[in-house]
Amino acid sequence: MLKIGKLTDYGILVLDALAQVGAVKQSTEELATATGLTVSTLRKVMKTLVDAGLVIARRGAHGGYKLARSPQQIRILDVVEAFEGPVALTECSQSASDCEIQSSCSLVSGWMGVNELLMQILSRVTLEDVRQQTLSQHLPSTLLDANQRIRLINL
Repeated sequence: MLKIGKLTDYGILVLDALAQVGAVKQSTEELATATGLTVSTLRKVMKTLVDAGLVIARRGAHGGYKLARSPQQIRILDVVEAFEGPVALTECSQSASDCEIQSSCSLVSGWMGVNELLMQILSRVTLEDVRQQTLSQHLPSTLLDANQRIRLINL
């Protein structure tokens, strides 16, 4: 099964919790309560989100965390790459591939195409899109035009 890791999932959950309160800074404890995550797990998640520039952290009595950008400007690709690294479905779809049979494999360009399509979709879906209840209904029509859907089927 292809899936994102738990910390990535938690990262999106935390970003959603921050989006719900807008510009109000949230403490670690407030975010732990809002998300149901332990404080130690939340700290790991926050470090990654801050390092990726998705969240702003302020220390001190009036400190806390808040989104660095609006939910409409936070791409899911940015979150996935912050936690998982570069998106690569197969070894050969990485820029620095260590695949021993890549030079003789007839599927390399096909996998690179699938990987590129996935990256395009993840770069077009935002935190705000994920927060919407109707995402699955409008996702195909808003993210892929007819030509792209045909190319996807013909892969």
